[in-house]
Amino acid sequence: MARHTFSKPDFIAIGPPKTGTTWIYKNLDLHPEVWMPPDKEIRYFWELAFIGDLNYKERQASSHWHHMSRQIFCHDRLRVHRENLRSFKFNLKTLWWDLKYTYGAHTDRWYSSLFDTNLVSGDISAKYCELPDEEIGRIRAHFPDVKIIITLRDPVEREWSRAKMNLCKRTGRSVDEVSGDEFIAEFNDPPQKRANDYVSLIRRWTHHFSESQVLVLFYDELMDDPLHYFDKLCRFLSISSPDETLKNQLTKVVFRGIAGDLPPEHERYLFDLHRDWIAGFLDFTDDKIFPAQW
Repeated sequence: MARHTFSKPDFIAIGPPKTGTTWIYKNLDLHPEVWMPPDKEIRYFWELAFIGDLNYKERQASSHWHHMSRQIFCHDRLRVHRENLRSFKFNLKTLWWDLKYTYGAHTDRWYSSLFDTNLVSGDISAKYCELPDEEIGRIRAHFPDVKIIITLRDPVEREWSRAKMNLCKRTGRSVDEVSGDEFIAEFNDPPQKRANDYVSLIRRWTHHFSESQVLVLFYDELMDDPLHYFDKLCRFLSISSPDETLKNQLTKVVFRGIAGDLPPEHERYLFDLHRDWIAGFLDFTDDKIFPAQW
């Protein structure tokens, strides 16, 4: 039987987390030639690989953080629709998307239908950096023309930013209120620790997708020159360069990190933890695209 393939989404951004994916989502959403899903992190392929294919009732009963965050998102969206219906301000297209997203059976056809057919449209799910080779191969088989965006950041900085988000922002604590042992345990989270092996990450995806389908971006570029960074992204997606209105937005911070500098002892620990991977990535790139700040 012939394998069914899908033309949407146009691109998938795979993270890892804390590498500028929210900035990309917010600014692509402002581009007139792009349509982004209302929920930034769909995580469809991650769900299939690590949780399994659940029906609506099973998803609603699940206590997994992925399903609970989806429930909160959908509940809030449907509440807004109910309020808009009372004032006759509702948008039928948006309502239909939210109903499909909330109640639809999670299949490849359902996933593909979440993206606009007339505009460039994509999925930015940072947890895709954890996907195994088998799932990446399945994506290639069913979405052969999709473009892949990999966003990288100094592993030491990324881990500190991620740890602050998980241990401080989500618990309402300051950096000083989190013990050193808690930070060390967070630094050693197996899936995210492996995500810092950028050589393996890139190889897994380029094993299935051609080099012309894969764009590697660095957080350092975003910090140094957001206009150039976004223009590079636009060229890859075959959309026009940003107009003046969008250019003014590109320099704005869309997600301010949690306060707290990286303590020297944690910096040394993180560097030692990732030393071999950083050195391996330098050899892999032959120093052509390796950020000097690392």
